[in-house]
Amino acid sequence: MTQTPTTRPPLNFAVIAGSFGGCGLVRFMPGTVGSVAAAGIAVALLYALPGHIPHLWFVLAGVSCIASLAAGVAILKLPGVKDPGWFVLDEVAAVFLTCGLTGAGSLLEICAGLLIFRVYDIAKPWPVRVFERLPGSVGILADDLVAAVFAAATLNVARAAIMGA
Repeated sequence: MTQTPTTRPPLNFAVIAGSFGGCGLVRFMPGTVGSVAAAGIAVALLYALPGHIPHLWFVLAGVSCIASLAAGVAILKLPGVKDPGWFVLDEVAAVFLTCGLTGAGSLLEICAGLLIFRVYDIAKPWPVRVFERLPGSVGILADDLVAAVFAAATLNVARAAIMGA
């Protein structure tokens, strides 16, 4: 389980990236704040770049994953840091992955994906929690990606049931 530290981490590039520009440094629900920020970017892109979105979600997820892994390596070198609650770049990657796996093309789909992802990320049902135990920055990221896959599967099944497909 991640914990938000009582003291602020030293500000450096890895902390700024890992906290997604400071979103994760809020005291209350930093993972949700980072996820909502990513969803806000997704909504802005949805309307700014109509027609280019399906592949863009995967590009953003991939870039966010690479950045999360790199920042995670640097963050884990800080004394006493294991998986800090303020590190939310992994949630950002997962929100974009959820959008990609669902083909999110509307505000409703982005919001539904965000909500379902947060439920899986917070509850950490099996096997999500298992991936959290992987070593290093992979463990920081992997549980969120698995939660994103579960969220996308849930949303896709719900969509199919509602649409009768």
